[in-house]
Amino acid sequence: MLTESIELAENITNETFDFNYTAKNKGAGYDGKIDTTTTVQYLVQEFSGSIKMQGTLELYPGDDDWVDINSTLIDDDSTSADDSYTNSFSGNFVWLRAAYTLTDGTILSIRYNL
Repeated sequence: MLTESIELAENITNETFDFNYTAKNKGAGYDGKIDTTTTVQYLVQEFSGSIKMQGTLELYPGDDDWVDINSTLIDDDSTSADDSYTNSFSGNFVWLRAAYTLTDGTILSIRYNL
């Protein structure tokens, strides 16, 4: 089985205190995959803020069709976090996106593997 790596965002430095969202990208459910584990990685530098993944089962999602995916939230107020955070989750989400706030530092990359 081939693994596909998808980058949702890179080099985000604009400070924001409200959640912003990346563009949606296909999830496991888009191709009808079941019992699929998705692994997400956040690579940050001097980071302070929050990042979480969201998913939807809707083929044409509206603003209210997204749910937070458990275990994918990082919330770091330290301004000194230089790290790579990795989590895995299961779900047949049709679309995935990342939601983030950035109060300091840089989000170098948000990516996931299907």
